[in-house]
Amino acid sequence: MSRRDSVLEAPPRRPPPSGRPRAGTHGRLRGLAIGATATTFLLVALGGLVRATGSGLGCTGWPKCSATRWFPPLQYHALIEYSHRFTAFVDILLVALLAVVAWRRYRDAPRVVGSCMAAAGLIVVQAVLGGIVVKGDLAALLVTAHFAAAMVLTGCLVYATVASFTIEARPSATVEALTVAARAVAAAVFALLVVGTYVRGQNAGLAFGDWPLMGGRLIPSVAHLPEALMFAHRALAAVVAVLVASFAVWAWRERRRQPAVAVLALSAAALFSAQILIGAALVWSRLGAPARVAHVTVSSLIWGALVAAAATARVMLPTGPKRGAGVAAIDARTEDVA
Repeated sequence: MSRRDSVLEAPPRRPPPSGRPRAGTHGRLRGLAIGATATTFLLVALGGLVRATGSGLGCTGWPKCSATRWFPPLQYHALIEYSHRFTAFVDILLVALLAVVAWRRYRDAPRVVGSCMAAAGLIVVQAVLGGIVVKGDLAALLVTAHFAAAMVLTGCLVYATVASFTIEARPSATVEALTVAARAVAAAVFALLVVGTYVRGQNAGLAFGDWPLMGGRLIPSVAHLPEALMFAHRALAAVVAVLVASFAVWAWRERRRQPAVAVLALSAAALFSAQILIGAALVWSRLGAPARVAHVTVSSLIWGALVAAAATARVMLPTGPKRGAGVAAIDARTEDVA
């Protein structure tokens, strides 16, 4: 071989460090992340249906539907409760597969493996809490803990999905104010969800039979616990509405630099606007089942959009060439954020 041929010969391609898949080969991780996240949102909606139809004790045993049978009888409440349990089983499988893929192939990507392993632990906690809720006859505190754990699980999976689509991302130099705002608004929404769930658990949803006033007043009498809980829920909802709207305006102003965050923030604001109308429909329909299911489902979507906004605001996609000779250089400087 001549010296000229030696010079022109292409250098050997280096394998990805630590067995990490190359850019563009993350389809399995992304598919499982999307599937697990979507199934978890469906599970939350079915949980709302179980609660709205009073089917929480449709299956009186756990993990069996009853003391003598695994599968439900052909009865309305039993079928609804069992659909919730079956979806939970599918969700557990998807989260477990996601955790296995993350552990085997992405151990050098802390954002990916950390969120996936956390989701695997939380899905087990959620399943155990589901059994405790049944055994505890749907006590308000247990129902609230069950829903709160579901929201934390959903947040972990949303974060894992964002991480799976930003494998080649690098952290911003500092935690920017927009990121801090996204996290703060998400935390406020989480607090609102917990209070709202406890209101439902205490059957205080109709403590006031009118909307937007409460007993015909803006600031009502709160001599009893149901009225106090509902007033706290509505007051907190008003505060959170201002926070979500303010964050959406801020994110829109930053849309050229953070377009994905702007879209997610506007989606959260639009969903929150719809949620306000659904809250009114809850009162006007005397807690009708469709409004109750919609209320739970939309609240989880608002939370998910804000978690995604916070996760996306923290990372930036690398610029420059992504193929050929530039791949090694990009891999060297695109470490994942913990």
